[in-house]
Amino acid sequence: MQFSKSAALVACALALLGAAVATQGAAAETSRTVVSQADKPSGSGTINSVDAAGRKVNMTHGPVTALKWPGMTMDFPVAADVDLKALKAGAKVGFTLKQAAGGMYEIDSIKPAQ
Repeated sequence: MQFSKSAALVACALALLGAAVATQGAAAETSRTVVSQADKPSGSGTINSVDAAGRKVNMTHGPVTALKWPGMTMDFPVAADVDLKALKAGAKVGFTLKQAAGGMYEIDSIKPAQ
């Protein structure tokens, strides 16, 4: 099958346009990922209970603005590198969250409230 010069030019132009759009989309996705990792969701609350064996903390927390969560009481999974020994029921804390592999959020840092 033979192509005319104009058909070849159109094919090249479409290929270049497709590559440009794909590159632009990848760049936008990368910048979105960087922003979401840089702006970790954070909040403050009061610990109700600590389940060290299950790596969970039950907490009553205020709003988590970055996730558009209202204040509530809930169980949070806790990342493996967070030390739970110092956490006690009734303690007021500040915390940050990260999205874990399954899509759920887990506490990746927790400190006594200032």
